[in-house]
Amino acid sequence: MTTIGYMRVSTHQQKFDSQQKALEEYGVDQLFSEYESGRKTTRVELEKALDALKPGDTFVIFKLDRLARGTQQLLRLLEDFEKRDINFVSIQNNIDTSTAMGRFFFTVMSAFAEMEAELIRERVMAGLDAARENGKILGRPIREKEVQHALKLYQETSMTVAEISKASNVSVPTIYYHLNKQQVPRKTKREIT
Repeated sequence: MTTIGYMRVSTHQQKFDSQQKALEEYGVDQLFSEYESGRKTTRVELEKALDALKPGDTFVIFKLDRLARGTQQLLRLLEDFEKRDINFVSIQNNIDTSTAMGRFFFTVMSAFAEMEAELIRERVMAGLDAARENGKILGRPIREKEVQHALKLYQETSMTVAEISKASNVSVPTIYYHLNKQQVPRKTKREIT
């Protein structure tokens, strides 16, 4: 079982001193460090540290904000650790998922993240409903000129719908949708050729 430490600072002017001291005192076997913003979801040294972990290993950080800036990012990492049977320790936050209290913390954080996602969904749906009630047309805007050009080509030429789609830059399903909507009679194969 290996203990892998990870430390991060945002700029080259910042120092690793307190993080490094705490991680070394904890007894990490391997230490990864990098100068990178916590907002970046992909960080080279973090990826190396995560790739080095094997089932039963322990991943140690100084504080949660050294690993992730947002709850969602942190929870994705913690869920990955749980799936891979990797223990997680945050020294300053007193979190250790190898203990009952640490697992409880993880469960509570997961519940909060789920609630946060549900609240976001509810707000989005409420916003869409309000927009509809105010007469807003949702979805991709209709390119009226292109659609009318496509319908005109359909009615006045012997082009196939696929050819009309290319010529008018309107998708085949959209052409058929508007043909049906405007009740334009469909051509037979003889009329097309």
